[in-house]
Amino acid sequence: MNKRIWIRTLILMMLSTIWIVAGNVRLQVSSTQVAPGQSVRVKIIAEGSKVSFPAIQKIGSYPVERLNRSSKLEARYLNGKLTTKKQKILSFEFYPQKSVTIPSFVVDVDGKKLQTRSVSVKVVKGAQGSAAAGGFALRMSLSKKKVYLGEPVILTVDAVEPLNGNVAQMQYSPPTFKGFFSKPLGGEQRLQQGNRIIHRLRYLLIPQKPGNLSVTPAQVRIGIQDLNAMGDPFGIFGSALKWTALRSNAVQLTVMPLPAPADLVGDFQIKASVDKKKVQANMPVNYTLVIEGEGSLEDLEDPVFDIPGVTVYSDDAKVSSQVQNGRLMSRYVKKYVFISDRDFTIPALKLKEFDYRTGKFSTLSTPEIPVKVTGGSASAVPKGAIASPGAQIGAAPSTKAPAAKHTSAKAAKPRKVNPLTDEVYYAKKAYEEKARRFPEYLAAAFVAGMVLMFLLLRFWPKGKGRSRIAGKKGRHYSLKEALEILYPHINDDPEAERFVRLLYRVKQGDKSVEIDRLALDRLARKYDPEMAKKK
Repeated sequence: MNKRIWIRTLILMMLSTIWIVAGNVRLQVSSTQVAPGQSVRVKIIAEGSKVSFPAIQKIGSYPVERLNRSSKLEARYLNGKLTTKKQKILSFEFYPQKSVTIPSFVVDVDGKKLQTRSVSVKVVKGAQGSAAAGGFALRMSLSKKKVYLGEPVILTVDAVEPLNGNVAQMQYSPPTFKGFFSKPLGGEQRLQQGNRIIHRLRYLLIPQKPGNLSVTPAQVRIGIQDLNAMGDPFGIFGSALKWTALRSNAVQLTVMPLPAPADLVGDFQIKASVDKKKVQANMPVNYTLVIEGEGSLEDLEDPVFDIPGVTVYSDDAKVSSQVQNGRLMSRYVKKYVFISDRDFTIPALKLKEFDYRTGKFSTLSTPEIPVKVTGGSASAVPKGAIASPGAQIGAAPSTKAPAAKHTSAKAAKPRKVNPLTDEVYYAKKAYEEKARRFPEYLAAAFVAGMVLMFLLLRFWPKGKGRSRIAGKKGRHYSLKEALEILYPHINDDPEAERFVRLLYRVKQGDKSVEIDRLALDRLARKYDPEMAKKK
């Protein structure tokens, strides 16, 4: 009885083998032992005229990628005769993190259902896993697993390469940071640990919403010189490359909401200073705001000062970050310039801070700074109110509670002009001062302009010299004429202001300035008083 069972089993095995082989369907796997995240490439090859492959979306719980269908014609010599066979190929790859079995697939070949074999893929970790991937590895880690909204976290990506890996190329694809503000922290760091080289990249991440957030895996394709492959005899194309694809693990982060809204999240100090507290009228006072400490300042909204009777300019804030002993240390520096013709006070700035290390709130503040102005108006500007970043400092106090400042949206910034090096600014201030103190000069200037225009019309030769005034094509406005015409309009027309700046640079001898004369003529014609009369 046992003999019959054995024979029956043997016959079934033989029939099964014949069925698989006779069907000309086979499955190829790049490797049956891989490291976590190493790609497994699979090919299903079928010979026949009409081939229908199954729909494959996952191997276990791992999605199938780079699914591709192709065909080729294979020629063979058999018993002195040339025979051809048509092959259809379905190829794909997947990245297992744990051991998995590639199941048996049913393929329809010329109306027959043929089946591939199943293959077990073993995922090995540690030293064995590194050996399985040729000594290469790719891993990703977070400095923290649980943070508050706005609390910074550092993501580290390590690509491990054996010292004698013969790497010719490395193609890196960074992870995606959906739900985070992200910024690279410096460039690649190259470290050597024993017989391995570690390529390290670090990213600053700031969560933008509470909940469970994930960072998708990083990827790298490594091109290794295949020393066993047939080389280029002429040395033109170099050695052949054998490619290995690796994918890191994904990481998860739990983000807790803040107990209450805050302007800063971390442990910071704040200070403000001016270069002088007593100035002549319409001379600049330089104000510097510095915030520094542990935490991120990348998303801090810039404070905006709005003080009645005071002109305020500012440069872009300079934010720097660096990692010290596993902690993110940041520094924020923003400079302002205040100009007025009367006494004024730079108001205090108060920021609400949440320290994620202690879970406590505190208030950081700068002092009020009074500024004495001599030689100008006797009336003093009223003190400004306290406001939080992004609000107008010096305006009426708001009744709204400040919102949490942890989105990437930036508040509207003041004009990016540094009046200390802006000759147009000083000319404009002088113009405003004359208009305020000597209104009769306006009438005198008007009369002088009319007289000048009369003389031009009366004595300038006819022809192209007068065609400009008539609004026809002719000679260009001179740079001096254009400057005189456009200057009164720099406050209400940005294009006029841009041309005035360029003309001042030309006037000072800057030969690198290029001016579009047609555009300048068109704009000058728009504001030319004589052209307005013609209309």
